[in-house]
Amino acid sequence: MRKSLLAICAFAMAMAASAQINYASVDPTAETVLPKVYGNYVSMAFTFNFDEAVTVKNVSAVKLYEVKDTGNSEVTPDDDWYATPSNGGKTILIWGSDYDGFTCSFLANDCDYELVIPAGTFTANGASNEEIRVRYYGQNAPVVPAEPLTYISVDPQEDTALGAETSYPGMSFTFTFDKAVTASADGVKLVKESPNGSEITPSDEWRVSMSGGNTKVQFWGADYDGYVDYFRVEDCDYYLIVPAGAIKSGDAENEEFVVHYFGTNIHTAINDVKDANNHVVARYNIQGQVIDANAKGIQLVKMSDGSTLKVIVK
Repeated sequence: MRKSLLAICAFAMAMAASAQINYASVDPTAETVLPKVYGNYVSMAFTFNFDEAVTVKNVSAVKLYEVKDTGNSEVTPDDDWYATPSNGGKTILIWGSDYDGFTCSFLANDCDYELVIPAGTFTANGASNEEIRVRYYGQNAPVVPAEPLTYISVDPQEDTALGAETSYPGMSFTFTFDKAVTASADGVKLVKESPNGSEITPSDEWRVSMSGGNTKVQFWGADYDGYVDYFRVEDCDYYLIVPAGAIKSGDAENEEFVVHYFGTNIHTAINDVKDANNHVVARYNIQGQVIDANAKGIQLVKMSDGSTLKVIVK
């Protein structure tokens, strides 16, 4: 009986020792082309998903190899390999770090790549993984299109009156971005009545100035003396057109910007509200005092939908 118990224990220990952890999936998927993040560079990040929570040991022993007929060469991160768990420990991100603590990237050449996770890196309930080898392709990696650049704000604010304070506003428009950009004034134009309407040209040309660590882009029409030009505003709509590609940051660039403005007497826009249920609920002057519809000067008109319009009444 004792020998039987010893045999059973030995068998159980052997089974426990032979238990292995296998991952359910990996991203990027094995045997696929490594997706590019910019240019021909790919991210040094690999996400393993498991059916149970696991712990990670000695992640620094992870290796990434460039596989060629002439032999394998290791692709190393600038700093080291790290593991970041999520989903209660069922998802493990294995990533190489640069010196700033961000995910490292590397140039994908025309060859295969192999990620090697040593045996015993992943453990759970006394079990661990055998050596994991995940093969990838480096050639013809699809380029991930950069998100189009969008601005945070524009001054003067969109859908406000260019002629609210003066009949001769300056031809100056400043866009603010959440990152440093470069810009060209080629193709910038100001038109009236419709986006395809007649163009209002500066005396000299459109120019661009940068500020705020290159996060602010000012497009301005210059007069012959190199100052901001002015134009007489009329009772019509205006549109500032910034062509696609005029503003860039890395691989990202803007799609065409069409910024709408009102001219004088923009209170007529209130009468053109398509929603019949949207109506004026109050009018204020710039001091915040309640006024009536005939009060001259700048009016801040509060609508029933919660929006506010700035109008001028002469």
